[in-house]
Parts: sequence; C-alpha cells; structure tokens
Amino acid sequence: MTALSWRDGLQELRRLIAAEGGDPDCIQDVALAWRAFRAFLVVPLDGLFDRWEGDVEADTLVLEIGVSEWPDGPPRLLLARRFAIPAVEWHDGVPGEPSGGEDALDLADTVQIEMELTFPPGASGEADGLWTAARSGGFDVTALAEAGELVTGLRLERPILSAIALTACN
Repeated sequence: MTALSWRDGLQELRRLIAAEGGDPDCIQDVALAWRAFRAFLVVPLDGLFDRWEGDVEADTLVLEIGVSEWPDGPPRLLLARRFAIPAVEWHDGVPGEPSGGEDALDLADTVQIEMELTFPPGASGEADGLWTAARSGGFDVTALAEAGELVTGLRLERPILSAIALTACN
C-alpha cells in the first residue's frame, strides 16, 4: 500500500467515513466509525519522525472510552492515531513546516488524528487501550480485532455529536 503524508491523514479518514456511508461531520453509528477508523489504521503514513534504527513504535492506536456521566461534560469515546513527526510550529491549530537546522535532529512533536464521539446522558461503559505498530500502518490484525471488540462490544447508543481533528499532543 502506498504511504500517505501524515498531513493528508485527516482528509483520508474523512474519505473513509464517507466510503462507509457515513457523514464525516455527523457520525451516528459506532460500528461505522470503527470500520472507517480501522481502515485508516492500515494506511501507512509518510513523514513520521524516526531517528532510530530497527523496530520503532512510530504509530499508535489510542482508545479512551470513559463513557459515563461526568461533571465536566457528556460521555465520550475517543479513537486516536498518535505518532511523532519532526518538530513543527503550529499556527491557529495548523502545523507548519519542520523547524529544520542541526538542532532539529532530536526534536519531535507528538500529534494525533482523532475521532471523538459524544453520547447522550446515561450512556455507560469504560475502557482504555493502546496498540502500537512497529512501522506506520503495520498494526497486528489480532490486536485490531481485540480493539474492535472493545469498541463495538460496549453497545453504546447513537452518538449525538462527533468531531474529527488533527491535534498536537505536546
């Protein structure tokens, strides 16, 4: 499979959601969201920060499912693909070009392409998980099946809001 620039990952996820029959701006089905996100995980991303040789954990799936009523907001499910890129400056939430220079050899930013689903009050369930690929797009099929069972096994209600974003973690 041809690698895709990490900068184009957000648009690729939106395309995959639409290919599954969903609206990227209003995802209303957890199973559809997982199918699209799983398809996105197998797409290798190019331009990741990799200064080490050998098996590098450069691409990680993060699941955060704290689905219960919280004092600071409604229940949510976060599916995120987290990876390191060469250090860049961010302007109004948009990544710029790599900083460059000799000092940049050891600098990296951690970013993620995330899908967040918000549920109505009363939804419940809780789980956390991390799955790592040695190389971008190289997630183990068994590990992805396990993650999928976790997500779809919660039997969540229909999301009331959804958002897809590229965010800086550091």
